Amino acid sequence: MAQLPRPVMITLEKMKKTEHAYMEIKVINGRYYLHRSTSIWDKNEKKTKKVTEYLGAITLGGVFIPKKSRQRLYETSREIFEYGNCALAYNFIQDSEKILKTLTVDYREVIAASIVKVIDPKPLRLLASRWEKFYLSKKMNAHLSPKKISAVLSELGRSVTPWRELFFNLTKDDDLILYDLTAVFTHSEKLILAEKSYNAHYSPLNQMGVAMAFSTRDTLPVGLELYCGSIKDISTIYEFRAKYPISNIGFIFDRGFSSYKLLVELKEDEIHYIVPLRKDSKYIDLRWMRWKKPFEYRKRWIRWGRKTCDLGYLYFFEDPQIKADEEIGLLKKVEKNELSMSEYEESRKTAGVISIITDLDRDGMEIYDQYKGREDVELAFDTMKNHLDSDKTYLQSMETVRGYFLITFLSLRIYFKVLRRLREKKLTHKISVEEVFLELSKVFMLIETGGREYYSRIPKRARKMIELFPEMQPMG
Repeated sequence: MAQLPRPVMITLEKMKKTEHAYMEIKVINGRYYLHRSTSIWDKNEKKTKKVTEYLGAITLGGVFIPKKSRQRLYETSREIFEYGNCALAYNFIQDSEKILKTLTVDYREVIAASIVKVIDPKPLRLLASRWEKFYLSKKMNAHLSPKKISAVLSELGRSVTPWRELFFNLTKDDDLILYDLTAVFTHSEKLILAEKSYNAHYSPLNQMGVAMAFSTRDTLPVGLELYCGSIKDISTIYEFRAKYPISNIGFIFDRGFSSYKLLVELKEDEIHYIVPLRKDSKYIDLRWMRWKKPFEYRKRWIRWGRKTCDLGYLYFFEDPQIKADEEIGLLKKVEKNELSMSEYEESRKTAGVISIITDLDRDGMEIYDQYKGREDVELAFDTMKNHLDSDKTYLQSMETVRGYFLITFLSLRIYFKVLRRLREKKLTHKISVEEVFLELSKVFMLIETGGREYYSRIPKRARKMIELFPEMQPMG
């Protein structure tokens, strides 16, 4: 590159510090045009390609003139911006932002959309309106117009690399991953993964499968993928492992993934597993069981025992309260002639018993606690469907839907980081994640016409939230 005039060079260096990305100047007809550059993986050509984004021009005097938007947008005269909620959300997504910067030039839009979604889920057409109310919108140059965000989601959905790289970088060695599958419904007839199925009301609907990987170490989602609506649970794990061949981790499954063939393969690959057995499993045999000293789990007493088998270890956990309830249920079936007495006697042997097979040689309480951690992935699905409003979609292309669920995944990570702090402080019975963002939304930043910035008076409850989350540091 030719020697640049000193004022242009000084402005370039300042922009590099502001953008935290590779910046370059292109000289065209004696004028200086600033571009942001990155590289992405082209799955069709199977090679890395350079991608540049035009940011604006720099005059000979060193004045940066940003590019003009193609759309004529109304310039808001807003002077009061929500500060606290977006400051916290942004702090909790920065680990993902570092990875996304290397994967897509649109990482700002991805981050901004994820923050809006976790704080106040809105349809795509309203993202820009909600985003401009945040003080962060003054510091982050993200464009969330319907046309732009649709293009961003479509681009994310067409590739595999951002998903895989995120999963690789967010998953740690020797972690145990909770893995489960749920269904989301779609009103589009064009999505190739959407297939007819029946919900609880026996109404035929198009649905897709959403698989989630959840870290038991960090108590955070670390992966998410979409599958055909009719695919069986056990089939998804084979495809998931093919896409994300990560070693030095383990999986905790639900009964839907109870497959001896799968366990043999995991054992051969030296991948740990904790899997509950179905009631009719050939491995369940409580005869001559030598029960060990019981332990207390969430104010309930559990006794346990262990045996060895060809696939590792068999753990048996008996909850007396559940045992009593299940026996009563069995007796009611006998009274209704739905069960014979001999069948009752056989079934009551395993009443209240959870049987788990694993390759891990651990204390019974530790295995039980790891298995019960699956409640977190169930909570993640509930949050995804209800708080983040992702239980159904009206999007018309498969690529856009995949991109949309990547945004959902990032929002979930913010949500569970807030929840983790509330758990650490033992406040989940008093404060919800939604309440945290609501109270922090009352922390405003005021910007006067002359550029002076200052906080508005902070309410008492918002101050208490700030004490719980000292990460809410000034931005910019």
